[in-house]
Amino acid sequence: MIVDLLRHGEPLGGRRFRGLQDDPLTDKGWSQMLESTAGKSWDFIASSPLNRCSKFAKHLSSNTSTNHQIYEDLVEFNWGEWQGMSAEQIGFENLKQFKNDPINNRPKNSENLYQFNNRILSTFNKIIKQNNNNLSILFIVHAGVIRVIKSHLLNLPLEEIFHIEVIAGSCERFEF
Repeated sequence: MIVDLLRHGEPLGGRRFRGLQDDPLTDKGWSQMLESTAGKSWDFIASSPLNRCSKFAKHLSSNTSTNHQIYEDLVEFNWGEWQGMSAEQIGFENLKQFKNDPINNRPKNSENLYQFNNRILSTFNKIIKQNNNNLSILFIVHAGVIRVIKSHLLNLPLEEIFHIEVIAGSCERFEF
């Protein structure tokens, strides 16, 4: 089976810890995703319900006649009080502490990392199981979701996921 993980492109408002904030893509963000998917095809497309993912999933699905489905549980990590803030607003020392120990230094009112991990992997495994007749699946999701899936596929420790860089509009392939 082939699994491609496509991160949404640049959203309106630039780089932020947007989490559940539902900002639309910029023209650049839309172009990033078009470039990453050009000339490729899949048997099924799974997407986050947030507009920065779902609108492109619908577009790609209709242009390639590929079945797609929106999965509510593929939404991004809930950043709590950091929601919508830039790195400068949060403070680089706070970010460093969080990245080095996301379990004990998470933002106030944010999602528990273990619960986030379980939500994403449960949904990921359900999608794989439901689509086991399909040879390839494209996931159109967020950086945090990609980090969880990627760390799972590569057997990396969950506590290290925020050290994994995921570039806007990037698409990474895994075969298993």
